[in-house]
Amino acid sequence: MIDNPLPDQVMQEMDRVHAAWKFEELCKDHAFKLAEDNFVYEELIGDFQEWFFLYCIDHSEDKYARSFPDDKDLIDEWWSDEGDLYDDYISPYEDYDPTPEYLYGNSGEPPLSPEERDRIAFQSKTESHGRGNPFNW
Repeated sequence: MIDNPLPDQVMQEMDRVHAAWKFEELCKDHAFKLAEDNFVYEELIGDFQEWFFLYCIDHSEDKYARSFPDDKDLIDEWWSDEGDLYDDYISPYEDYDPTPEYLYGNSGEPPLSPEERDRIAFQSKTESHGRGNPFNW
């Protein structure tokens, strides 16, 4: 009787498919955690997961990529590669403040929140135009 190698080949192929699926799941879980820890918009996390999975495949020989780094630079790299595709977002981060860095003090914190800065500017404008100012000359 002749042994049929087909069942062994089928099982090996199924093992490879399962290993690839587990690797994809591992990459996407890590990307989700990385994006969530760095406050990436929820709508963008799925796209970052796909990019990170392909990044891990493309850099499979790289020890850095195989170590699944918790590095915000990966999000910045993804954004520099694919950020042009997202017209509705200035940055991938939810807590992005468009205030230029030179307005920050030595503490690294802005002196005023953007909402407070807008409120003060509006108040100043209404006073300079004579509205709401009792001493209108």
